[in-house]
Amino acid sequence: MRHYKKQYEMKDSTNISGHLSSFPWASFFPDLLWIIFWLTIIFLSKDFIKSAITTLLYRLKHGAGVKIGSFELQGLKVTAGKEMQNNHFKTTYDKDGLREKERAKFYAEQRGAMLVHRLYKSPKDGQLYEILIYIIPKKNANLIQVTSVDYYFGKFWGTKIFTSMDRSNGFGISTSAYGPFLCTAKINFNDGGNETVYRFIDFEMGDVAPIINVDGKE
Repeated sequence: MRHYKKQYEMKDSTNISGHLSSFPWASFFPDLLWIIFWLTIIFLSKDFIKSAITTLLYRLKHGAGVKIGSFELQGLKVTAGKEMQNNHFKTTYDKDGLREKERAKFYAEQRGAMLVHRLYKSPKDGQLYEILIYIIPKKNANLIQVTSVDYYFGKFWGTKIFTSMDRSNGFGISTSAYGPFLCTAKINFNDGGNETVYRFIDFEMGDVAPIINVDGKE
């Protein structure tokens, strides 16, 4: 009985050895190595792939063009015309001057200090644009009466208030973002007064925004 069992085990091991020796290892190993290689590359670059897909989706969402090889998707375009009219709106007149009074009041409350922003394409992973937000004076106004500007961008910036006191650079502040957001800015004046203004930091000009280098230059 033991002799039979020993012969059976020898026969079984011989069959396994035969199967292993007949397996096409020469053709299998290169394919296996390539599979392991690409899985490793994907695993190591998963964060980059995720941020690239996120950036692409945001560019498409906000109307920017995309070109990959021979494939190109045109961005949103608005055709400029000589006259501000088309089939979708009409022109009337501010006969009672109400709208002009509202406009003048807006200028007066802000004392001619106007909140503006610029866009730059961001080199940072996961970010779409670098944004510079600052104050400029309207015609016949200046920033001498402004002492500081308190900026607030919301919860994604940790609900922090950022105060700029740099008059020489328009009380500017810069930040990174992958989506549009509302900026509120409290303009503080040297007589103790203040005025809070708002600006929606949109990406509508993102398609023609310059690329900012790591050192902060265009």
